[in-house]
Amino acid sequence: MQGIQLVQDLALILASAAVATVICQRLKQPVVLGYILVGVIIGPHTPPFSFVSNEEEIRILAELGVVLLMFSVGLHFSFRKLKEVGFAAVVAAVFEIVGMFFLGERLGRLFGWNAMDAIFLGAILSISSTTIIAKVLEEMGMLRPGFARLVFGILVVEDILAIAMMGMLTSLGTTGEVSWISTGHTLLKLVTFFVSVAVVGFLLVPRLIHLASRTRMDEVLLITVLGLTFGVALLAEKLGFSVALGAFLVGAVLAEVREVYRIEKLVAPVRDLFSAIFFISSGMLINFELFPDALGQVVLIAGTVIFGKILFSGLGAFLGGCDLRTAVRAGMSLAQIGEFSFIIAGLGLSLRATGDKLYSLAVLVSAVTTLTTPYFIQWSNPVADWLERKCPRWLMDIGGVYQTWLRSVQFNPNAHHPSARTFVRKLLGQLGMQLALITAPILGAAAFWEAYGNRLPEGFRMAWWGGPMIWLGGAILALPVVVAFLRKYHALGMLVSEIVFPRRKGDQGVDPARTWATLLFCGIGYTVFGIYLVLISSPLLPAGKILWVFLGILTLITFGSRKKLVELYSKGQSSIRNTWETLPDQEQVILPGNSEVRAYRIGGDSIFVGNTLQETGLRNKSGVVVVAIERQSGNVVSPGPGEKLFANDEIFVFGEQEQLVRAEEFFNSRGVTAV
Repeated sequence: MQGIQLVQDLALILASAAVATVICQRLKQPVVLGYILVGVIIGPHTPPFSFVSNEEEIRILAELGVVLLMFSVGLHFSFRKLKEVGFAAVVAAVFEIVGMFFLGERLGRLFGWNAMDAIFLGAILSISSTTIIAKVLEEMGMLRPGFARLVFGILVVEDILAIAMMGMLTSLGTTGEVSWISTGHTLLKLVTFFVSVAVVGFLLVPRLIHLASRTRMDEVLLITVLGLTFGVALLAEKLGFSVALGAFLVGAVLAEVREVYRIEKLVAPVRDLFSAIFFISSGMLINFELFPDALGQVVLIAGTVIFGKILFSGLGAFLGGCDLRTAVRAGMSLAQIGEFSFIIAGLGLSLRATGDKLYSLAVLVSAVTTLTTPYFIQWSNPVADWLERKCPRWLMDIGGVYQTWLRSVQFNPNAHHPSARTFVRKLLGQLGMQLALITAPILGAAAFWEAYGNRLPEGFRMAWWGGPMIWLGGAILALPVVVAFLRKYHALGMLVSEIVFPRRKGDQGVDPARTWATLLFCGIGYTVFGIYLVLISSPLLPAGKILWVFLGILTLITFGSRKKLVELYSKGQSSIRNTWETLPDQEQVILPGNSEVRAYRIGGDSIFVGNTLQETGLRNKSGVVVVAIERQSGNVVSPGPGEKLFANDEIFVFGEQEQLVRAEEFFNSRGVTAV
């Protein structure tokens, strides 16, 4: 009986969602707003009674919506876009998040809330909605202007920072502590997990997806992708992060495979289904018992979101080097909160760190700001015009000088050792990534021992060597990267010594100075590296002489198989490089409006055989245009009205939906069939 009730609830929810999408499309509003309102109407807090009987089961399905929604965000993220977002997007995103977090936290304190509710409010207000902005810009035909590219760059950076914020909030909500030590430990775990999933994903996922794709069965590819998504989401949850983080990272990795557009097309219906349930479930959590007392808070928070985001995003974009018009239009496009705010508010609820009131407020503020988003984007151009007219000339001149100075700082060919300094920055980035890869298996071994140690055989679990053996396994996995790290660090030391002691004509003492500088640099670095490894290994490492035995075993393995370790690392690096350099398959072209191209075959008994295109009367009767003809003797692109048709020709016609319907009726009685 309970199963039938769940089916009834789903039928009600999905039927209501269908009505909401139609109404929102007619009113030119984002469908997310309709979903939220549907949740309010059918939810348990709307008098006189609730239409839904299995709220807990619906919330479980909504969790699947969170996973698939965050997977979709990651799928549009793409690590390649990190190189394209630019300095202005990074500055604007950081400026906005810091500013809005501070405003939100202060606002929560002003309301008299406790510290945890105020912190979560700051996090909720700091992230704009990728889904809502993309949908609105697409519907308004504004995906190509320069400010839109800046907006998407800011959203990419925001997504990364939001994931980091969620990791920190998870730790904060679990432990209730706010300290530099706990924050640093959380960030270390987060960066390690992020880099590890990315690198291991680049090594294994493209091959797995290619194998699934070779079957030419959409079902196999879809199940493989969903299995990866939920598997890594579960792993993230086991390591103390949220399922959203794991889903986001899987999407970001899959954004680099060749089959990304096919994956996106397959996952979209499943994502749309469960994300609709998620947004409706969010609306169901709005508690009207909090009103009208909280109505003033909703208005104040919504106003803070709108004006705060316009201010901080626009000012950040301007400080990042954008002109006034681009900065204003970008700031006004980001004035809302959306899916990430729901997820952060839901995280606070699941951790029992916040109350129901904060979630209800977040949903209502999102609904209000979603409603205003299209209008602010539409008004951004007139507002920019007005500001350019009213802005004092001296202030515009200062802005121009600042932008010129910023460009000169970002690219200064006259700097000393420009190529060497560029190489140093590159080496530091590679060393940071390698350090994360070294940390991952060691911290992973500790996490495995803590989570599953009690499930291991008692003899292994109680023995003094049980934990150290788990650590040794993790350390062996890290060995190829350790060898590469030491080699790379030595190269960095040599390069730094050359920069510090440049060779001058007649100077004979520079070589010994470089040698000693390299030894000192490497000696200090290796010592710090060793201390770092001991610290992160401390939960599993034994004490006393046994420790030196394990370290000795590890050292013998390292020197005995050094060449093999270097070769193994090189193969992995080459595989990742190939994945990175392989571009995705071409995305299907989306034609403007509701137009498309359809193919038809001229039958042997068709009355069109031997007639020219003009003689068929096709364009006059339906309005479609024949854009190409495919035949055995050769293809004809953009044929003229005098082009003759022959039996078995395939003609490709282009037109709007209504025109294509008329063409279909015209063909049916004339021996022409759809291909």
